[in-house]
Amino acid sequence: QFRVVGPRHPLRATVGQDIVLPCHLSPAVDAQNLEIRWIRHQISETVHLYRNGEDVYGAQMEEYIGRTEL
Repeated sequence: QFRVVGPRHPLRATVGQDIVLPCHLSPAVDAQNLEIRWIRHQISETVHLYRNGEDVYGAQMEEYIGRTEL
């Protein structure tokens, strides 16, 4: 069992600014073979998908294409 741990406080960015959304697994686990999915509100609203050691850009919402990386 592990937890995804992110920042304790909201991150702020201005329009057009790049931002890093930090997180880690606790206890530390190799995530290379895990599925990592960043969503907005529902699983169908995929911002970024990482599966089987690769980014899966075809699953992204159109407005995020070319704007995310893991």
